[in-house]
Amino acid sequence: MKRICILFLSLNFLYFFGQNFDFQPTIKVIYKASLQLGDKYLQRDQKFVLVGNSQDYYFAGYNNYLKDTDQEEKTSRKSGVTFSAADYIDERILKKNGITNVYGNYIDERLRYDENVATQWVLYSETKIINGIKCQMAATNKYGRRWIAYFSKEYPQSLGPYKFTGLPGLIFELYDTRNDYHFTVIKLEKNTDDFEFNLNGYKKLSKKDFLKATYNLKYTIAGFPDMDAGMRKETEAIFEKLKKMNNNPLELKPFE
Repeated sequence: MKRICILFLSLNFLYFFGQNFDFQPTIKVIYKASLQLGDKYLQRDQKFVLVGNSQDYYFAGYNNYLKDTDQEEKTSRKSGVTFSAADYIDERILKKNGITNVYGNYIDERLRYDENVATQWVLYSETKIINGIKCQMAATNKYGRRWIAYFSKEYPQSLGPYKFTGLPGLIFELYDTRNDYHFTVIKLEKNTDDFEFNLNGYKKLSKKDFLKATYNLKYTIAGFPDMDAGMRKETEAIFEKLKKMNNNPLELKPFE
């Protein structure tokens, strides 16, 4: 019985305190992006940060990157600007040892899932110059969309925005043919500093359960179980509006 208790406590320690995601990157890339989050609403602009090497990487919104690397408070003091609490796309994408991991913070919940992402690219001879770099065209069908990418072999890191990797070079531009989601490199630099992401307290779910849980936390009153009846109707109306403002997710078909 004593051994069982020790094992239980050890497992709980690992669950709540976990281990860190760490690797040594070779490059840091900043993308500017336009995001059509909802069909009937204006596009939103957001910056994203990609830090990685040819095997491992971290991708997140710029504000979340500052938080995750303990730079938010320092940058705020220096600039006098207080950063917003979250980015439009709040999830962090991390890949290590061939497995893609997705982490998200929602109200008081810290959730994650992992998956094997396989992207089949078709290369084309068409090229274009992006930020002074010659890039080659590639295309794929993924997540219910047709995606066009421009990559450069001058940067051998097989990386790109979000979960898009697998090309023989860094992706400088990525967009779907509806132009709902459009990412373009605006800055890149060598980065040899070790990168570390704190995994503490994230509850692992299947992707299906993760999507269900995050939907409930974002767009229903499930995250507010103690709400009184007087506030319930008003809050539900707000959530209905939020649904319409975010009814065009990047992954139209999450399991494609």
